[in-house]
Amino acid sequence: MIVNRPSLTRSNLNGVWPALITPWTDDDCIDEAKLVAEIAAMAEEGVHGTYTGGTTGEFYAQDDSTFEQLTELACDAAHRYGLPIQIGCTGLSTRIVRNRVRTALLHRADAIQLALPFWLALADAEVIQFFEDVADAAGDTPLVFYQTTRAKRRIDPPLLGELCQKMPTLIGMKDPGCDHQALRLIVASAPDLAVFGTDVDLLERMRLGACGTYSSVAGLNAGVMLAIHGHCAAGRFDLAEPLQDAVRRLMHEAIYPIAQEDGLLDSALDRIQREVGGGQMGLRCQSPYRSPTQAHVERVRQWCERESPALLSKKISG
Repeated sequence: MIVNRPSLTRSNLNGVWPALITPWTDDDCIDEAKLVAEIAAMAEEGVHGTYTGGTTGEFYAQDDSTFEQLTELACDAAHRYGLPIQIGCTGLSTRIVRNRVRTALLHRADAIQLALPFWLALADAEVIQFFEDVADAAGDTPLVFYQTTRAKRRIDPPLLGELCQKMPTLIGMKDPGCDHQALRLIVASAPDLAVFGTDVDLLERMRLGACGTYSSVAGLNAGVMLAIHGHCAAGRFDLAEPLQDAVRRLMHEAIYPIAQEDGLLDSALDRIQREVGGGQMGLRCQSPYRSPTQAHVERVRQWCERESPALLSKKISG
């Protein structure tokens, strides 16, 4: 059964949106059963939505047929279980992005998420033209901008404000790399844009005007991130602080050291957290990027058991 969902807008885009890991078989095909089961599990957790086509989902390792297969599976499953879903359509040219947008629209994506083409840094005029061309392809379907240093430049707050004025369908932005002063400037330049930050300082960012997180920690424990968001949205920052501190310590003491010591990147780190949280998405990343091992999973699990058992609990009050 398809569950009706309200259209996403600048005013209602908020909350905890777990990044959807792509489960691979040993011969590098999508494990369809695992993907559908994962989306069902997300819906059961009560998250606000999900998304694929970012770094966690390894969009950069997908050819057109894999992208189309993943988009169809993810959209169909999300809608079946009542979750809105954003499809990342990032590519190296406007033509590639517009083609992926058409695929996402065919399968009724609730929003398009995209970063700037990232091989060569774009000039301001090229940024504006890129967004105009993609917005034209997307029509009424909203856009969410993924601001990432991997695109070799940042869109500064004045240009972001200009884009928001030109394109009412640009409703949100994921910006994990901005500091708190930059966030203040973003909120001032684009006050009605739905800005999402990181798990590690969600509380602080919501104090400054952010509205949620595109989350990796939700893979480990969605209830913790939902509780932090719920408390902050209600102004109960004091109640959110102990949980936020647990997430902050998890990242700084357990996750980031693995990245630094073993050279693991985003998708690998997110797979570790999902395995600790009971997920079955597998540890396999697309080559040539390194996959984590079961030893990494046990290292993070043991840290949680020793330092913050609440991160392993499914009974979180929010």
